[in-house]
Amino acid sequence: MQMKHTVRKLGGIGSSLVVVSVLTVLSLNGCGNNSIAPPAATPLSCAQLAGKTVPASSIGLPTTGATVTAATTMPASGTGAQATGEYCLVSGAINPVDPAAPQIKFQIAMPTVWNNKIMMFGGGGYDGTIPAPTGNVPAGPTAQPTPLGRGYATFASDSGHQANALGSEDGSFGVNDEAVQNFSGDALKKTRDAAVYLIDARYAVKAPKRAYFAGGSSGGREALAVVQRWPQDWDGSIVLYPAWAAASLDLQFGRITRALAAPGAYLDQAKRKVLLNAVLAACDTLDGVADGLISNVAACNTTFNPATATVNGTALRCAGGADTGDTCLSDAQISALNVYNTPITFGYPLASGETQYPGFNVYGADLGVANASALQHGLSI
Repeated sequence: MQMKHTVRKLGGIGSSLVVVSVLTVLSLNGCGNNSIAPPAATPLSCAQLAGKTVPASSIGLPTTGATVTAATTMPASGTGAQATGEYCLVSGAINPVDPAAPQIKFQIAMPTVWNNKIMMFGGGGYDGTIPAPTGNVPAGPTAQPTPLGRGYATFASDSGHQANALGSEDGSFGVNDEAVQNFSGDALKKTRDAAVYLIDARYAVKAPKRAYFAGGSSGGREALAVVQRWPQDWDGSIVLYPAWAAASLDLQFGRITRALAAPGAYLDQAKRKVLLNAVLAACDTLDGVADGLISNVAACNTTFNPATATVNGTALRCAGGADTGDTCLSDAQISALNVYNTPITFGYPLASGETQYPGFNVYGADLGVANASALQHGLSI
């Protein structure tokens, strides 16, 4: 570092001279240990996070800021792959711009021993509940630790509304534009930014080293959305069975729901089992192997007809088409299944340009027969 003296005559002060010393930095590195580093940020304890606010300016989409509503230290628990170390469980809410819009409620699990990585979990259906940040990725291996158990800071939100008794099937939030925008994707960015702000404060860091998103169904749609809309925020996504083309899908769901809600059309567990047995008998070997799996789904959908199928030599269709018990399917039930299995075609294109939505592989899938598998708890129709 070199000192240089500059002599200036300052106008308006007569003939007086003022000597001004100016420090000229020749090289930042040349200052060595004499340079003054900014003070290091101080990590916050879990308790100190309670009541902490996130300014709206730290969230990349319009909000009126966020507030931590609770922060609790959770003790280590579990053993083996299910073991989770001590962590701070934070609950909070992101406030809307529209006073009539609901808040975005979220939770963050911040491990005491952090691996400098984060993972956000997606929801399901119409969302409305907060996925547990202590959970696993969709279809994740049960023999390996969960993300939190591995030291990730994990978080999730309700996507911007709280569901009622209908749970993830509750679409009543759709009457508010901001709530719709949040569900459509905006809540993902808002939640991520609020969570990272609080994680930065907890650990006194500026950014996590790695950031990932994991989700299936609606969560799969969300996993695709975050990397498409905000690629700078993420290092990768785990995307399972993404629910896409939501408007046409919902119209198809409505069509199927009406069909299954018709008098006598719904199939109970016993009838689903009879149907599954008939489908396996007709379609299992279409791929050349008898293994209890329907691998040639296209051929099964083309050839299987519940109105003419048999189970151990007995017709699947109830005699005369009326419901005579759990060993057969009535005409009303077969009709509902055929709606489920076929596409819906619109009389006009939707705003997205879609004119139809395909049917589901009803005759190539298990419709929810209860079983003990840890990976398949049974779908619900």
